[in-house]
Amino acid sequence: MDLRVQLIKDGKVLLDLPLQPEEWTREELAQELDSLIGNLTRIQEIHNVLSNETRFRMMCEMARSSDSRFSELMEKVDANQKVVSESLRRMVDRSMIYRVERHPREVHYLLSRLGFASFITCLTMRRIIEELDNNDISP
Repeated sequence: MDLRVQLIKDGKVLLDLPLQPEEWTREELAQELDSLIGNLTRIQEIHNVLSNETRFRMMCEMARSSDSRFSELMEKVDANQKVVSESLRRMVDRSMIYRVERHPREVHYLLSRLGFASFITCLTMRRIIEELDNNDISP
């Protein structure tokens, strides 16, 4: 089974990752792991945001509506003001969403490109899991 993840920009393949260990050379894997470790703090921050159910559901709502207000997020995810406020602050601090003040009392939240891409990686992981589960062949 040749399962891969690709990152393509303007028709050019920027990244082509095989999902089978035997398709990697030791050198290729070592290089990617070194790069991963070099960026670990940023990656951990993103995973921390995405690993929290409330924050994840808030991002889902932002992806659905593309423009969310604080009160709407509180209602949609059924969370209290403190939890929503802290979650939004954390996502803004990590550049995963934008806080847009349209009027003094009208603040909207939008997914940033990083936030949307991070969210999409979760969709990718879900599809990978499904594909591996459907084609699970024991060694």
